[in-house]
Amino acid sequence: MIENFDRLHGLPEGFFDITSANIRNLFPNPTLIQLDGRGNDFLFISILLHGNEYTGLKVMQKVLADHAADLPRSILLFVGNVRAAEANRRYLPDQVDYNRCWPGTDLETSATSQMMHRVVEIAHGLPLFAAIDIHNNTGKNPHYACITDPNPENQNLAARFNRVGMVFKHHGVSTMAFNGICPAATLECGLPGDPQGIEHACRFVEDMLTLDELPHDRPTRHALHLVESHLTLNIPEHVSYAFDPAADVDLRFEADFEDRNFTLFDSHQVFGYTRVERPLSITDTDGHDVTDEVLRVEQGKIYLNNTMMPAMITRDELVIQQDCLCHLLQDYLPYHEVEL
Repeated sequence: MIENFDRLHGLPEGFFDITSANIRNLFPNPTLIQLDGRGNDFLFISILLHGNEYTGLKVMQKVLADHAADLPRSILLFVGNVRAAEANRRYLPDQVDYNRCWPGTDLETSATSQMMHRVVEIAHGLPLFAAIDIHNNTGKNPHYACITDPNPENQNLAARFNRVGMVFKHHGVSTMAFNGICPAATLECGLPGDPQGIEHACRFVEDMLTLDELPHDRPTRHALHLVESHLTLNIPEHVSYAFDPAADVDLRFEADFEDRNFTLFDSHQVFGYTRVERPLSITDTDGHDVTDEVLRVEQGKIYLNNTMMPAMITRDELVIQQDCLCHLLQDYLPYHEVEL
C-alpha cells in the first residue's frame, strides 16, 4: 500500500496566497508538481517534509511569483507533509518522519516510504540538474547546507549557499536518495519564517535556475569549510531536564545553551550538569551507542572527551522527543590532507 499523493502539471490557482495553516485547502495530500521552464533539465525541490518548517513554502511562492512568466529551468516540486503543516508539527503521532523514510532508510517499509520511493522514481526518470530540500532548524543556527556524499559537485553546491557546510549520514533523508543521480543538498535556513533565511534560500534557488553547471573540482577550504555530523545526542525518557542550571531536575544546561551552536566545546569546558549517572544517550551514524566514549561525568558536571562542536541544539520538547537534543560535529577529516 502506498500513501496517496497527487500529481499536477502547473501551479494550482491560489498557490501564492496559501499558508502552511490552510495548505490543505489547496493540497489535501502530498503533491508532486511539474513546472516546465526553458531548460531541458529539472531542479527537484522538496518543501515541508517537516510540517513546522515552512520557509520552503515562502521561498517557492516568492521565486515562482518572480518567474511566473518565464521559468529559466524546469522544476519538479514536492510539497510534503501537508497534514503536519496544517497542525504546525514536525510530523503527527500516526506518521513517520517524512525526512527519514526515503530510499535507503533503515525504517520498516511503510505507505509513506513507498510514496517516497515512487517520487524518487519519477524524478529519476527526468534529466536532473540538482536536488534541493529546504528545511529550518528549531534552534538558533547559522544558515548552512548539508550533503550526504562529499563529492566535488555536492561540495560546490553547498558552497553556493554558505561557506559552512555539513556532511551527514542519516539514512532515509531525501538528499541521500539523489546521490549518484545529481548533485543534492539540504538547505538549513534558520528558524521557520525568518526573513533572512527566506531571502537567502530565494537567492540560492534563483542561482540554481540559471546556473549552467557546477564546477567539477573540489572547492578550497576558503570557499567551503566542511564539518561532519557523526554523533546524535538524545535525552532518555526517564531523565528530567531543563535549560536552567539551578533547576531541580536530572539534567541541566545553561540558559544560553542554544547559543552554543557551531561553537567549540573542549574537554575542559562544562557541557552540562547532572545528578544521574547516564544523563544522555549518544549514538554514531550506524546507531551504535558511544556514550561512554564521548562524554564523562565528574562531580555532577558533564564534559566531552574531545573538542567538538554542537549543532541543531533545540529547546523544543517535542522535537527533542521526536528527533534529538542536538548533533556533535568535527571537521570533515579529508580536509586534513588538503594543502590550503
